Amino acid sequence: MPKSLSKELDQIMTSELGDMGQFIIKKQCKDLKIDPENIQASDLPRLADALSGAVRLFGTDKAKNLYRKILRLKSLDSIVENQSNSGKKLEDMMHLASASSNAGEWESARKNYNDALGLAKELDNREAQAKICRSIAGIALRTGEYKVADENLKESLAISTELNNPKDIVESLRGLGNAHWRKGEYRKALDYLEDALNRAQKLGDDEAMAQVYMAMANVYDEKGEYEKGIGYAKQSLDFFEKAGNVNSVATVLNNIGVAYARMENYEKSVKYYEKCIRVSKDANYVLMNAWAMFNAGEDYAKLGDFKKSIKYCQDSLAIFRKTKDRLGMSGAYMSFAIAYRLKEDYTKSYDYFKKTIKLREELGMPYRLADACYECGLMLVKKGDITSAKKYLERAKNIFSDIKSETMIGRVEKALASL
Repeated sequence: MPKSLSKELDQIMTSELGDMGQFIIKKQCKDLKIDPENIQASDLPRLADALSGAVRLFGTDKAKNLYRKILRLKSLDSIVENQSNSGKKLEDMMHLASASSNAGEWESARKNYNDALGLAKELDNREAQAKICRSIAGIALRTGEYKVADENLKESLAISTELNNPKDIVESLRGLGNAHWRKGEYRKALDYLEDALNRAQKLGDDEAMAQVYMAMANVYDEKGEYEKGIGYAKQSLDFFEKAGNVNSVATVLNNIGVAYARMENYEKSVKYYEKCIRVSKDANYVLMNAWAMFNAGEDYAKLGDFKKSIKYCQDSLAIFRKTKDRLGMSGAYMSFAIAYRLKEDYTKSYDYFKKTIKLREELGMPYRLADACYECGLMLVKKGDITSAKKYLERAKNIFSDIKSETMIGRVEKALASL
């Protein structure tokens, strides 16, 4: 029976990723100290977690397919439920929740994490409670439920402080910083991130420092303090390159490209995007590859290379539709909208702007929503619809004012003054 299970898992991984699938299952088994030729049913919760996490880099659809095939192979819920050791049962429940989260199965992940949280409370395992709260918050941030994220991160911080667990305190503070950044509350975000950075520095935890630098770069970028943001991003890039963390390298390269684009230095931005595309492609980091493509697509349009622009936008949108990544889809729509605006196809441009704005309203990310309204306003000016242009520009100004993005307020005011 166990050898048959090993064979079936090998077939699943091969069907999803070919020879790479076989390599991944052997590596994950080695890391988990599992014999790949003798996988037991009791190994499946943690192995499903590890495999779905590794496969997610190839796209959420791949992770989802893998997760569902493993579920059909064996009932992971039954394996967990039949575990007699309470401590091991809690670990398995957390692995099951993480696997469903890796697959983008948000409802299953929430249920599994809440079940795990209930058991952790019964066992009075405070460290596990803090970790589960951070995981629930991570899902909430992905789905735009910022109140839920805030509540769980604060609970995690309180528990980690009570336990005097410095690394978990840093993680909770960084999470709170990211939550407030997404809401456009930049001062609060920086307060949490600066606290996290100070604590990480005292610990001498270079990786935690690099993660905080990356988060601070995002905040300063949206505040319009681009040089400061790029400085923090490059500090994180230096660590990730030395550590060989190619996925984080790709993410930071993309973010630096965004900062240069916001400075309207498109020659420099596309260089960083192209670096990101190469790195993420080599690492099979499909989602970041798609993000860099639509960002590059927008900036190639601004440089007048419409053929390359549209191709990149099409390729990225296809990936986001498959993975149901709504934030990514909104970015691809935005790049299409700007490309068609610059081609003076205002009907297509307006259609894509409306799709972008609708998605960003639903996602609740004020900076991105305001940016879409601003760019749409510029398109309507070109189209000659001054009344509608003013409406979008005024909306952009109001949102940028709410989140105190001074650089963008100035740009919108300049556009309004020219009407």
